[in-house]
Parts: sequence; C-alpha cells; structure tokens
Amino acid sequence: MDNIIQQFEENISIELEKILKEVLLDSGRDISEVINLIKSNLDELGRKLSKWVIETVDETIKESTKRKKEWKIVKKKQRKLMTKFGEVKYKRRYYRSKSSDKYKYLAEERLGIKKYQRMDSSLEAELVDLASENAYNKVGKEAVDDLEISDQTVMNKVRKLGQIENNELNEVTEKREVNCLYIEADEDHVALQNGKKSMPRLVYIHEGISEVGDKRELKNKYYFSGVYKDSEELWLEVLDYIDENYKLEKVEKIFLLGDGAPWIKSGLKWLPKSKYILDRYHLIKYFRRASRYGRKEVKEKLWSGLEEPDQELVKEAFSELISNEENEKRKNLIRKSRHYIYNNWDGIVNYTQDKDAIGCSAEGHISHILADRLSSRPMAWSKTGVDQMSRLQAFKFNGGNKEKLKELFLRKEEKIKKEETLTEIESKTINSKLKKKFAQPKKNIPSINIGKRTGLTRALKAIV
Repeated sequence: MDNIIQQFEENISIELEKILKEVLLDSGRDISEVINLIKSNLDELGRKLSKWVIETVDETIKESTKRKKEWKIVKKKQRKLMTKFGEVKYKRRYYRSKSSDKYKYLAEERLGIKKYQRMDSSLEAELVDLASENAYNKVGKEAVDDLEISDQTVMNKVRKLGQIENNELNEVTEKREVNCLYIEADEDHVALQNGKKSMPRLVYIHEGISEVGDKRELKNKYYFSGVYKDSEELWLEVLDYIDENYKLEKVEKIFLLGDGAPWIKSGLKWLPKSKYILDRYHLIKYFRRASRYGRKEVKEKLWSGLEEPDQELVKEAFSELISNEENEKRKNLIRKSRHYIYNNWDGIVNYTQDKDAIGCSAEGHISHILADRLSSRPMAWSKTGVDQMSRLQAFKFNGGNKEKLKELFLRKEEKIKKEETLTEIESKTINSKLKKKFAQPKKNIPSINIGKRTGLTRALKAIV
C-alpha cells in the first residue's frame, strides 16, 4: 500500500504542478480541469487500493494454518468487479474442501463478494438512486467514468432491488399527539409498453402546514406510492402507519383531500373520524368548464353558491346555464360539471365550514414526485417498472438515500444467501501478515517525512 500511495502522490504532484503553471501563464486552464484531474487520480487510487485489500485478504487466508488443514489450493484466477472507482481487476485463489466436495473462493466469501456478482453493492445503490431521476440509458453512460454500463444493466439493478415496502423508513420512536391529520391523494397516468395506461397512486400524510421563512412546508409528511389492484391494500397501509405513529384516541379529525375519485373516497371507510375535502383545483376546473359561455351574472351566482355554500343557488345557476345554452355539446359539458359538483358536495361543504380544513396540494406533488420521472417524458413502461419506480420515488422523498438503498441490497442478498461457513483465520496469522504489509510505512514515503507539509501530505500521512 505504501508504494501505491507514494506513486499516487508523485503522479498527481507532477500533473498538478503542470496545470498550475499553465493557469498562471493564462493558457486557458481553469479550476474544472484541476478538479477533473484530482478525481481521475483518486479513482485510480481507489481501484488500486481495492485490489490491494482483496489480494491481501487472499494472501492472509493462504497463510492460515486452519485453512491449510481444511482447504486445498486448486488455482488462482483473475476477476473483474465494477465499483464506483471503475473496474477493479484482482487475483484470488480457488479452494477445494479436504472433507467434502465444496469449492470456494475463500477471500471473496470473507469479503461478501457473491459467486456471480459483477458489481459492488455501493455502485448498485448509486445506479438505482440515479435511475430515480434519469432514464436508464443516461444513468449507464454517466454513472462512472471509463465504465460503460448498459441501460439493461441499470434496469436489472432496479429489478433486483424488488418492491420497496412503503413502510421501509417508518421508524417509530414515540407516538405523537395531534388534533388533526391530513391525508392527500391522487394518481399519475403512465403509458405502458402494450399501449395501455397504468395509474400509480400517491398518498401522503402530514400534520398541516408550517411557515419556514418565506416557504410553506407540510409538517411530518410521509409518502405512500405504488400500483395497487385493490385500493383497500393501500388504505390499510396508511391506517397501519397512523396507528403506529399517532395516538388515535387523541386525533379529533382526519381530513381526506382529493379530486373525488372513487378509490380516494373509499378511504373514508377505513379512516376513523375522517372528513372528505374536495381539491379546489378540480372544483375551479369544473366551475370554469360549466360557466365558460354563461352570462356574467350567472357565473357570479354559481360561484357564490359554491363559496357559501348554497346548494339551491348552485341548482338555480346550473338551470340557467343549461336553458340559456343552445349548443348541445356545451350543454353536455355543463351537465357533466353539475354531476361532478353534486357528487362532491360534502367535500365542498367541509372545506368552507370547517376551520381546520386546508387546500389540497396533490396535483403539485404528483408532478414533482411521480410525473417528472414516469409520465412527463416520451417513454413507455412495464407494469412492474411503474410499480417499482413509484415506490422508489416515495422511498426517496421519505428520506431514502444511497446508503439506505445499499442497506436494502445487502438485506436482499442476505435473504438469498445460502448457508455458508466462513473459514476461520487465526489472529496470529492475521497479525503477522498485516504487520509485514504495514511495517514502518512512513519511512517508505520520503515526501511525507521531509520538505514542506501540505494538505495533501497531511492527508496521506493520516492514511498511512
């Protein structure tokens, strides 16, 4: 390792000096080139150190007395592993058990590298994280410098992760007490490869709106998403979350906000103390559709009836709009708008008469969380892909990051993992082997021990 770091320092020092001279001579070089140079060299160092670690573990196992009694060396082969640093090439030994017909790469088993694994779990998590925001083919080209990763590989990593449960990040510490809870719901419309549509649903729970500087934020929000055959399954997930996180006996009201879709309203059957609120966006949309060609005084009457709310006034306004309209197509639009408003009358009344009611922001959340990745671009998905990506989006907006994704990958591998017995290595063998590797490293790197101290030399000194 000492030689690796020494070579790294010497190479980057020479190249940095060259670029700095050109910067000072005003040759068009800038800080971006310096950053790219450092990253390139650090990636190379990462590949070399990864190779060194794997081969050191392999050598240490080879020297183990326990190993010599139980396992016989068959051959030594090279392998490639894709990592965030790029492709790492290393050699490791293949062993045959002296007591059974088992064959193993003991160093890889010790390091958690699976038999058919071609990519490090950290890079898998990186690809999935990038795929939540970018098309698969774009991720494959940009994930790691000097590595070509196909869009099929990226998709396979998303498939490998499987279906993320919506409660994955629900870490309950103590049940909270609130008077009101707000649940907002909507769905996206995503094109499928067979020409049909899929409708991933989005539901999020929060405790109302808080002012943070000039911004308004939802308090303690939590998202649920996915493609559901039965809306009951989704609402049971939501109810479980509420029961786990809140003292339900202290909750006075649960407001359910949406556009009036039957699957949204079905949540009222599952949510205790719930009241429906019609999304104002859709109310205004149908008001405008109905009154677009009506006289000004009739428009004002209809809006007054919706605002007060006064159902008789609304009925009078609709009667006038229909009787005054001669175009049959427009009459049908007015009737459809009337039907929508009558069907959601409770949601209109609850919004205007309950002081704790708030407006619905589901349209914006659908656009930001689901549509930006799933439906706003000219692409077609599989049903599985829609479900996985919508769940991944909810996971990310609930705070899921690359580290959390890596944990999911590792957990997935643990479930698949067959029963394995790791080779025991005596501490005596480990100590003697590593002492040779790390013996007086500082004396082997003159640049660390002599001359002017820099941030780079201090950092390297800390490593060794």
